[in-house]
Amino acid sequence: MQIRKAQPADAAQIAPLIGMIYRDMEMPVLKTVNEADLMAMLTTLYQNVENLAGLAQTFVATEGPKVLGVAFGHPAENEVKVNQLLQQVSAAQPGFPGPLVLGGETQPNEWYLSMLAVSPKAQGKGIGSQLLQALPALVADQPADKLSLNVDDGNPGAAKLYRRQGFETAGQLTIGVHPYAHMVKAL
Repeated sequence: MQIRKAQPADAAQIAPLIGMIYRDMEMPVLKTVNEADLMAMLTTLYQNVENLAGLAQTFVATEGPKVLGVAFGHPAENEVKVNQLLQQVSAAQPGFPGPLVLGGETQPNEWYLSMLAVSPKAQGKGIGSQLLQALPALVADQPADKLSLNVDDGNPGAAKLYRRQGFETAGQLTIGVHPYAHMVKAL
């Protein structure tokens, strides 16, 4: 397995992984969005170089040409612009009743891991752990002294994984309709 920066050509394989997270968030705007429109929007979003290695950074765990896992995040200072890009791309996608709106999920001096997903066929093989272990080196050039993430209170397995990787709970917030723990780890 290799962990590397994502490329625009990876977008079609990244989309279903990120799509799982968006569906789990139960965001009201997505209730009427069909799977094809969600995949088209996410593919467009993850073909954008600003979302891969600009405002945000996207990393993939691969085996040959197959993307097994993805980690997407950004420095806290870029949160507004990253979310504006999501809003622009989603608002332009046919089948969306309005833009996807996120925000207020990170704190100053953090590199925020917004999305971490592993293909269902590859889960249980340590891919998520390997992505988390690789992140400090992968984001060393970013303006942050902490890694952060938010974990759904309804996902204790993920919270356990993050604690094993050295993350500690630093607060609570609501994203969409779910309560989340904000977790941090020093870089």
